Amino acid sequence: MFPPGFFYFKPHGIPMRQLQHVVLTVDEYEAIRLIDYEGMDQAEAAKKMNISRPTSARIIESAHRKIAEALILGKAIRIEGGRFIFVKNRLRCLSCGAIWETDLEPGKEVNSEHEELVCPNCNETRIMDLGRQAGFQMGGGQGHGSKGPGPGPGGKGRRGWKW
Repeated sequence: MFPPGFFYFKPHGIPMRQLQHVVLTVDEYEAIRLIDYEGMDQAEAAKKMNISRPTSARIIESAHRKIAEALILGKAIRIEGGRFIFVKNRLRCLSCGAIWETDLEPGKEVNSEHEELVCPNCNETRIMDLGRQAGFQMGGGQGHGSKGPGPGPGGKGRRGWKW
């Protein structure tokens, strides 16, 4: 799995500060990506996420409920947290918006202790670490946890997914 390229979605024309929001965890985002976008069935997605089929069903049901709440009630969606391990990280250029994969560990300071990173598209050095933005915390691959139904931070029975 890779970090999402974007972390907020909101209704058009309403400033973010005026909106309530729902939190879609990174594992819920991945379930939506695999099942709804890639067209996998829940068993295939569960295998890809290294979880059980019933767990996959609970995750996708929670994600659908949160997305429906945002659409019906006009709330913003924030993607963050959950339990996950990224196979590779992604970076995004803050100038041109280009996104690329990297072996840079999420949460490491970009453009400080490493050689200067530049956008492969426009050579800009203003780079965003998408793994860190998703809520990656060093030493376990856990994000901030879920604020929705199901186990909360450090929830019982949930593993750190590795995609």
